[in-house]
Amino acid sequence: MSATQGTLRLIVATPYGPHGRGGIDRVTDLIIDTIDQRGDLGVKAERLITRGQKNIYWAVVLFAQALVHFLVAAGRGEVDLIHMHLSFRGSVYRKLILAAIARFLGIPYVVHLHAGQFDEFWTNAGTYLRRNINRLFVDSAAIIVLGDYGARVILDRLPSLRDKITILPNASTSPIQPGRGRSESERIRITFLGFILPEKGVPQLVEALGKLALRTDWIATIAGSGEIQQTREQARQLGIADRVEFPGWLGPSETAALLQRTDILALPSFVESLPMAVIEAFACGVAVVATPVGAVPEVIAHERNGLLVPVGDVEALANALNQLLEDGALRRRLGDTARRDHAERYEINNYVKRLVSIWRTAARCRKPETLA
Repeated sequence: MSATQGTLRLIVATPYGPHGRGGIDRVTDLIIDTIDQRGDLGVKAERLITRGQKNIYWAVVLFAQALVHFLVAAGRGEVDLIHMHLSFRGSVYRKLILAAIARFLGIPYVVHLHAGQFDEFWTNAGTYLRRNINRLFVDSAAIIVLGDYGARVILDRLPSLRDKITILPNASTSPIQPGRGRSESERIRITFLGFILPEKGVPQLVEALGKLALRTDWIATIAGSGEIQQTREQARQLGIADRVEFPGWLGPSETAALLQRTDILALPSFVESLPMAVIEAFACGVAVVATPVGAVPEVIAHERNGLLVPVGDVEALANALNQLLEDGALRRRLGDTARRDHAERYEINNYVKRLVSIWRTAARCRKPETLA
C-alpha cells in the first residue's frame, strides 16, 4: 500500500530534540505529540536530531550519527518522506547535506522555513552556496512558510516555485482554562519569552520597563537563556531589579504555567519569522505588544488583538505597556480577541491535519525536479 493511502513513514529533522530550546523544537514536539495522541492520522513520525544542545564539536558527531540513522532507515525502506525544519547558518548546511542524500535515495522532502534571518543569510551567501540553497527549494516536494513574509523571501528569488509553497502559521494547544483570574490586589505581570539577546529587543524592553519605574502596579518576568547577567545588570542600573525576574529557559509546562499568570506579553524583536511565544500567548488570552517584523503583523492586527510598536522605539514600547497597565478593559479585550483568533486559526489539531495533507501529496513526488 502506498504512503498516500496507508501509514506514512515520516522523518522530521529538528535541531535539538524533545523539549529543545527554540520555536522549531517547540512546534515539533506539538506535532509529534498530536500525531501520537490522535492515532488516527495514518502517520508514523520519528525525530532526526541534527544539532543537539552541546558544543559545536558534539554537534558534528551527532549530525554524523543522524546521517547514518537516516541512511539505515532509508535502506530498509522505512522512510517515505523527510520533513526538514530550516533556519539559517549551520541549519542550512545540515539541510543541504540531508537533501542531497534524500535526492540520491529518491526520497522526497519538505522544506519548512522558520528563521527571520534567512533572507539576509541567503542574500549574503556566496555564489556556490546560493546556488545550492536554490536547489534545496527547487528539488523539494513542498515548501512550508509561516506567512506571506516567508513566501516573499522565496518568490523574490525563485518565482517559479509559487505552486509549491504553503503558508502555515505556527500553532499551539489551547489551555483548558485560558487566562488567569488576577485579583485587584495583584500586580500586573509583563512577560518576555525567548532568547535573551539584543536581536530580540531585550535591552529596549528593559529600558522601557525602566521608564515605568514610578508605577508600582507591575512585575516582569524575562524567561529564556542568553545574556541573563547583562540584562539583570541593566535592570539594576535602572532601579527595577526587584521587579524583574529571570527564571531561565522554561519548558512547555512551565511556559504554560507562566502564561496563565501573565497579563501582557512583550516581544519587541528586531527580527523574527513567527514566534511561538505570540501563538502561545494568544491561546491563553494574553494581550501582546510586539514589533511588526516577519509574519508578526500578519497575526497581530494593531488594537484588534494586540499592539504593534516600531522596531527599536523604546518610547513607543513604554507607552504601549503603560497604556495596557492603565486600561484593564483594553487589555482584556485584546486578550479575548487573541484567544478567539487562536481557536479559529492557530489550534494544533487543525494545523496537523493540514500538515498531513501536505505530507501525503509530497510523498507522491519520488523524482523531484532539478535545476536547469
